[in-house]
Amino acid sequence: MKRNNTLTRAALTICTGALLCFASCSKNNDVIADEKITLEDALSLTIPDGDSATLSSNGSQGKIYNDGGIYTVANFRQSYSSGPGQPADGNFYWDFPNNDAGNPGAHSIKFSGIATGDITASGSNEIRFIDVYFDDVEYGDWSSASTPQASPAGSGVIGMDEVTGTGVPPAVAAYANGAGWYIYQWTPSHHVIPVPDRTLLWKSGSTIYKFDISSIYQNGVTGGAFPYYNFRYQQLTP
Repeated sequence: MKRNNTLTRAALTICTGALLCFASCSKNNDVIADEKITLEDALSLTIPDGDSATLSSNGSQGKIYNDGGIYTVANFRQSYSSGPGQPADGNFYWDFPNNDAGNPGAHSIKFSGIATGDITASGSNEIRFIDVYFDDVEYGDWSSASTPQASPAGSGVIGMDEVTGTGVPPAVAAYANGAGWYIYQWTPSHHVIPVPDRTLLWKSGSTIYKFDISSIYQNGVTGGAFPYYNFRYQQLTP
């Protein structure tokens, strides 16, 4: 069974210096051919419980698994779109309700930045975070979850929480606002590590999904080729 979806995002001008480290660490910054589909094209796609599907739409690649309504996405990426950042900014899109990659006009969240380090919600939808283990997060936790904080990356962005190491440039440190999903180890390795037990929430109307990112590296091997998003999500019920 095939799965479909696209991702894209405008580059972070100041973040060029901040996230260049991502690019410098990358062992594979390939560009994939871009394909365009509409949201309607994906509406009939389903993944039965216990089954999996290969992602292919909207220039995407990777695999998705369904385990009792908890969806795990492995090695997800999409084609890059050009923007003001150098190297090319990576804008990836995901659509929770359709369990598939999205595109600029139809998606739930966007992973963006030079190495897709920032996450934003589409349109009037919202994104928040809470320091509760994924399995324990419930629908009602939305009201007590934290909102994105000010960042040079823009408003409504959840990205860098903390940067560690020595010799961190001020332009990089400016992105560490204590309200992000990852810790950036500037030295000695320029690695991106998810904040432990921090779960993100996406809300559209009364619909809420929880999700967390386990790795941005291929096969989840820290320091390997990136960006390859590995994450899981689940729809919450009132």
